[in-house]
Amino acid sequence: MKTLYEKSEKFFHPLVGLSSYEKYLEHMKRNHPNDKVLSRGEFFNEALDRRYNSGGFKKCC
Repeated sequence: MKTLYEKSEKFFHPLVGLSSYEKYLEHMKRNHPNDKVLSRGEFFNEALDRRYNSGGFKKCC
């Protein structure tokens, strides 16, 4: 059974510009099979960090 997060990911993530975790897993398997794969939480946190803390426009909250 899918979690609420998994169900909402297909709707929510495209709205805020975040990549799909499943696409990330496919990419890692295809292109970097020997590298450590991030957990879903780690992936989400890194995506948010790249989006809002990349040295460009900073969000205040």
